[in-house]
Amino acid sequence: MLFSCKTQNLKEAIMKVERIVSKQTTLPILGNILIKTEKGRLSVSATNLEIAIKVFLGAKIEKEGEITVPGRILGGFLSSIKDEKINGKLEKNILEINTEKHRVKINGIEATDFPIIPQNPNNYLFKIKNIDLIRAISSVLISVAKNDTRQELNGIYIQFKENSILLASTDSFRLSEAIIDLNKDCFGDDYLEFIKNTPSIIVPALTFMEIQRVISDLDDEAEFMIDQNQLFIKNTSVRIISRLINGNYPEYQQVLPEKYDIEISLNKQELLDALKISSLILGGVGSEVQIGFEDKKNKILISSQSEGAGDNLSEISVKKIRGEDFEVVFNCRYLMDGLSILGGDEGNIILKLNKTRSPVLIREMKGSGKENEQLSYVVMPIIKS
Repeated sequence: MLFSCKTQNLKEAIMKVERIVSKQTTLPILGNILIKTEKGRLSVSATNLEIAIKVFLGAKIEKEGEITVPGRILGGFLSSIKDEKINGKLEKNILEINTEKHRVKINGIEATDFPIIPQNPNNYLFKIKNIDLIRAISSVLISVAKNDTRQELNGIYIQFKENSILLASTDSFRLSEAIIDLNKDCFGDDYLEFIKNTPSIIVPALTFMEIQRVISDLDDEAEFMIDQNQLFIKNTSVRIISRLINGNYPEYQQVLPEKYDIEISLNKQELLDALKISSLILGGVGSEVQIGFEDKKNKILISSQSEGAGDNLSEISVKKIRGEDFEVVFNCRYLMDGLSILGGDEGNIILKLNKTRSPVLIREMKGSGKENEQLSYVVMPIIKS
């Protein structure tokens, strides 16, 4: 193997795959990164047997070849040099990297020992613009459970519909849901037939975290394929293959109220600022913040108290309200997390709730004054005994 490329391009490719490199010592090959010449380009791949990532980059290829080397060494070397261009040469199982000022020889392991990364199916099932995909992922990742014994909650639920894709996550305390509308050009020929037999899947949260991290060109689009309990995702420069989670996702829609007695429209940033003040008082201990409304004041009251730090009270004017007086207690951090994914800093939001201490729905408001039903955040109140 003989190649040359820009240092920055190879460095960025290594960074995109290095994080999933396995740390287990029983299979040393999983601690390596596969470098391979493919159709005039250089590819860099890594896998931990749960997820695989392959990144392509432009290079001048003079001789074909492939080798696996420790990503830690190659990535560390590239991060330590300032040379613009590198030259790579493979002799036996040693990869030699030369630049204008530096040379390093890295002992590798033959590529034949590296796990086979499955090829993508020929036809895509559906495709999504990267900008829409990244926003949806950012919206649902915050509600994924962490190391729950119910493995389904450690993933993101994807439901396939005729004209859209729904993503959802919950840790039993809050719920995020994002809907991506797609036109007919976004669906492959077999999509409608496929969803009859597979109406939904559950994808590990780590997979979507890596998608969010490695996809950089928001003007591009990502193609999705599903085959043999694996999810395949690709765009012009990146391929991701992930296992799916077996199991049935909780039917969360059944616990959501069909109607809400109270609706409040207010400025998101004003509410977020008040919650930040409460979080200073709470200091992470208890994290209980109380939200109430008194019709005679026509304001939302945000309050919290801590034996050690003190207490606070903030008043926020509402844009519009329907319903009676109420008082409800929330986890302050959960509310702040939800607001962080909704709209711009100057945008308005709507809160929907009932006096029966049912889940509270939060959505952003569009410029037309209507709520954006494409993105929902639901949080359970804290019920005092």
